[in-house]
Amino acid sequence: MILLSELAIINEAKMVINASKHIDSSLKDLQGILDEVKKTIKGVDDATLNTPEAEGKWSMLQCLKHMSIAVEVYNTNTLSALESAQNGTNSSDYKSHWKGDMFVKMISPKENGEIKNSMKTFKTMNPHNSLAVDDTIKEFFAQHEEYLRLIEKSRAYDLNRVKVNTALGPMVKLRLGDAYRFIIGHAHRHLIQLKRIKSVVTA
Repeated sequence: MILLSELAIINEAKMVINASKHIDSSLKDLQGILDEVKKTIKGVDDATLNTPEAEGKWSMLQCLKHMSIAVEVYNTNTLSALESAQNGTNSSDYKSHWKGDMFVKMISPKENGEIKNSMKTFKTMNPHNSLAVDDTIKEFFAQHEEYLRLIEKSRAYDLNRVKVNTALGPMVKLRLGDAYRFIIGHAHRHLIQLKRIKSVVTA
């Protein structure tokens, strides 16, 4: 799955893109990932959804729960950043920052779907072992639909000036436009993981 936001590859130079187009592509990319998740879990029974890939590894449901926990943090932080900023001061262009580029490159899979960096999950973002299927799935889509709403809302804001706290806390912030790319990269990474878990537990 190649995301629209990946078409503008940022190696040495910063990404510069029309702000409205960046919002459009972010919405389309994230919605595309949500559609893929729906297809991936459709028809999978509760026991299989709760079956771990291997001992000490996540189940499909735990993967979804982790994604929910992560995006909930950014929902809270993004809403706070927007409420603290002035709307009506949107910029015509979104320009990536080196820090945002680094975070996105670190989290995102390669274009061929390979996950290049093994990353340790924060304890606060580790899902429980036993999860209610319906509640977990409902929460997953609710949290991500809220993030889509916030992306749409940001059309009235400057994607460069508005800064969002990361999961690391207020000491590490990302430009709003970079935060969108990071969350999409994170979701794409775990979509690949979700599909891999499914292939193992349904084999």
